[in-house]
Amino acid sequence: MTETRWEAGHVDVRVQSFRAMAIFALACLVSLSWETHGLAAQAALRIGVVDLQEVLNKSQKGQVIKQKLDQERAARQKDLDAKQQEVMKLKADFEKQAPLLSEQAKREKSEDIQRKTRDAVRVAEDANRDMEKRLREAELDISREILGVVQEYGKDQGFSIILERGMLPYVSSAVDITADIIKRYDAKQQ
Repeated sequence: MTETRWEAGHVDVRVQSFRAMAIFALACLVSLSWETHGLAAQAALRIGVVDLQEVLNKSQKGQVIKQKLDQERAARQKDLDAKQQEVMKLKADFEKQAPLLSEQAKREKSEDIQRKTRDAVRVAEDANRDMEKRLREAELDISREILGVVQEYGKDQGFSIILERGMLPYVSSAVDITADIIKRYDAKQQ
C-alpha cells in the first residue's frame, strides 16, 4: 500500500457541478459586460482562481487527515504482510512434508493453504476498498468545507466569480487566491 494522496479524480460530483456552473456563469458575465456596459463594466468584473487540490493538500486539516489515513494504511499493511508470511510458511512446510504425507493429508493441507490464500486476498481487497471509501469520504467532507470558505472569501473580498484552477488552461498568478484560501481555511479550523 502506498501513501495516501488526495486525488483529483475523487472530487465530489457537487464540486464538479460547481465548476461547470462557475464556467457558465463566467461566460455569461463576460458576455453581459461586453454587451451592456462596454469596457467600463469589464473593469469592474473581479475574477479569482483557486486550486482546490492544492488547498486540500496544503491545508493543516488536509495534512492531518492524510497522515492519519497513512498510519491506518500502514497498520493494515502490517497485518496483511503477516497473513502473507503465514501462507508462504504453510506452502514451504507443505513442500518439505509432501513426500512423506499420504494423499489424503496432501489434499487437506493443500485445501487449507488455498483457503488461507483466498482469505488473505479477500482481507487485502476489503482493506483496500475500505481505505478508498474512507479517503473519498474525508475528501468530500473537506471539499465541502473548502467550498464554503471560498464562497465566504469571495463575498468578503468582492469577487464577481471564483473559478477552480483545474478547469482553466491558463491562469495568471495575479488572480490566484489559493494561498489566501489556505490561510483562511486553516484559521477557521483553530
